[in-house]
Amino acid sequence: MSPFDNISASEILPQREPFVFVDRLVHYDERETVTAFTVPAEHLLVADGYLTAPGILENMAQSSAARIGYLCKFILHVPVRVGYIGAIRKFRVYRLPAVGETLTTTILFREDVFGISLVDAVVRVGEDLIAEASLKTTLGEKEAE
Repeated sequence: MSPFDNISASEILPQREPFVFVDRLVHYDERETVTAFTVPAEHLLVADGYLTAPGILENMAQSSAARIGYLCKFILHVPVRVGYIGAIRKFRVYRLPAVGETLTTTILFREDVFGISLVDAVVRVGEDLIAEASLKTTLGEKEAE
């Protein structure tokens, strides 16, 4: 049993249904965070049986938010805050995931510069690399509701 099994995504993410793209936190350490998301049939960003590219990007962003949310709530013991994407670089989608497939998204923390986090995101289905990008994110002042 993982120490993350009893943590609900709603505890560490500011997003709420129907706009949630992370089911659970799989791993967290100072450098790497891993999340899982099974693509549901009925979702805002599913079209023709596949999660769209914007859905994959939102999964990356929410996986990065899960990293910060876990850090805030369980390590720093401060409220989870709403974050924002500042920049997206090298966003590549190699294939769209089908309904029922589980995305495993790895966020590799590179650095924090003046409150802006630089991370690399890699999304896989099983062993297949389906997407990757580099993101710059920042936290706002607003706490998650």
